[in-house]
Amino acid sequence: MKKRLKGTWRAFVILFIVGTLLIQSGCGFKDIDKRIFVLSIGVDHTDNEEKPYRVILKLSVPSGSLKESGAEYTYLIKESESISTAIRLLKTETDKELDFGHAKVILFGEEILHHDYREIMDFFLRRRDIQTVSWVGVGKPSAEDVLTAEPNSEMAGSHALFNYFDQNGVESQLIVTTYLFDFRRRVLEKGIDPILPILMAKENNKRIDLNKSIVVNDKNEVLTLNEKQTAIYNLLTNNIERLDIRVHNEDVNFTVAIDTANVGYQLITEQKKKPIIEMDVEMIGIIQEADMITNPEKLRAYSNATSKTVKKDVLETLTQFQKNEMDPIGFGVRYKATRLPNNKRNQEWQSLYPEVEFKINVNATLKSTGVIE
Repeated sequence: MKKRLKGTWRAFVILFIVGTLLIQSGCGFKDIDKRIFVLSIGVDHTDNEEKPYRVILKLSVPSGSLKESGAEYTYLIKESESISTAIRLLKTETDKELDFGHAKVILFGEEILHHDYREIMDFFLRRRDIQTVSWVGVGKPSAEDVLTAEPNSEMAGSHALFNYFDQNGVESQLIVTTYLFDFRRRVLEKGIDPILPILMAKENNKRIDLNKSIVVNDKNEVLTLNEKQTAIYNLLTNNIERLDIRVHNEDVNFTVAIDTANVGYQLITEQKKKPIIEMDVEMIGIIQEADMITNPEKLRAYSNATSKTVKKDVLETLTQFQKNEMDPIGFGVRYKATRLPNNKRNQEWQSLYPEVEFKINVNATLKSTGVIE
């Protein structure tokens, strides 16, 4: 009797599972030939108050043969009162489902930074199909100009902008890499300001320049960093180890290739004393170019000259940040993290930062004058 009941129960369970599967609706999966992949997203600000956002999607068009050369792209552009509405409308302009799983670059037009870009950031963070490790940048003068640029070096099925940021293509001291999750942290966190790379399309959209950056604070004020300041920022945040430094004064004139660099600092705040940020910079490199005859016996003198040049550049950059009330390094976050918490730490740092004195210690060691002795 027990065996008969056990067999009946097993049959009932099997029939229930089969019946459940039969009445279930189809899943959300779509074949790859029913999808079109979004490689990058751009958002520009318009002068239309009713439709303030201009959304640009760069789509990859699959090639029929691997032997076909050249990049194949198409673009969808729509103005709307919100980004989600614009994308919903753009879906009606293509016969395939828009797939954002490969959208690894998000560009804001320069004008966006002067408005409430937090609302735009919120959209990208809430969508589960947009990666939080996507790179964020600023298109100048607009995101559309940069996204529609198609450099001659761009290969079919790839995206030139990916190679700028993923460190597998170009490696440069002038490229600032900002991820979406880090951008959000900097926007919401008190004590550190967002910094974004600036991308500019040139030569009839056949070349993209990426050698500057821009800092924006919570007042929507911006500070554009030139090439030297961008390189110094990357150095101070330990984002690079290799960089080139031009040493030029009355006695020497040469270029140093730094192979290893490390930066650390500490905040010194004592009652009734001026706050100090003491920063130590350690560098090791070689001379790679010189407009003079170099002597291996004078490596210590060349090292000292390099140290003075780096110290001067670092001090100028930090002073520029302080003067404009910008803090992309995150000194304010370090201050709050190394003090007992209370509700006034951020206000304390806001009053201390303008009074901070920077003490920079640079130790540059040159190992060689190059292969030419």
